[in-house]
Amino acid sequence: MENINIILKDYLNPIIMTLCLLLFVSFIWNIALSVQFTMLNKRYKKFMRGTSGKNIEGMILEELENLKANDVKFNAINSRIGVMQDQLDRCLQKHSIVRYNAFNDTGSDLSYSIAFMDNLDNGIAITGIYGRNEFIGYAKPVENGSSSYPLSVEEQMAISRCQKTRASNKG
Repeated sequence: MENINIILKDYLNPIIMTLCLLLFVSFIWNIALSVQFTMLNKRYKKFMRGTSGKNIEGMILEELENLKANDVKFNAINSRIGVMQDQLDRCLQKHSIVRYNAFNDTGSDLSYSIAFMDNLDNGIAITGIYGRNEFIGYAKPVENGSSSYPLSVEEQMAISRCQKTRASNKG
């Protein structure tokens, strides 16, 4: 026992210093844990706000049901958008006009060819030829960018411009 007393007397200061250091580290650790606990408690209260005593499992199941209902609504809206896009592609969206002088004895570019087309390159080409004594107008159907009737150079130019309009808008 006497040996232990001698060892304690010789190493009393380092032992006390070590214990004080451990106490200080424990104190700092306790402060850090208290701060983390406070922050976690605030987050928990924010998460549970407005629940009026519901359990978390019930809340999660309720939100899953809401998500399923929203998914059904989303799919319905998405299919309607597809139908509307198909309808929109078939609406007249492009037009082009080419004015020209059909006869040398008339002044100005009073004759014209106009093309109206949808996104599928279907539509109509309308031509009006102005002469000094008469005006002739006619229309030709356009399907997939061409017509079953012979097209004049001006009508082909109007149709070509419409097709380029779509290409530049899609890019």
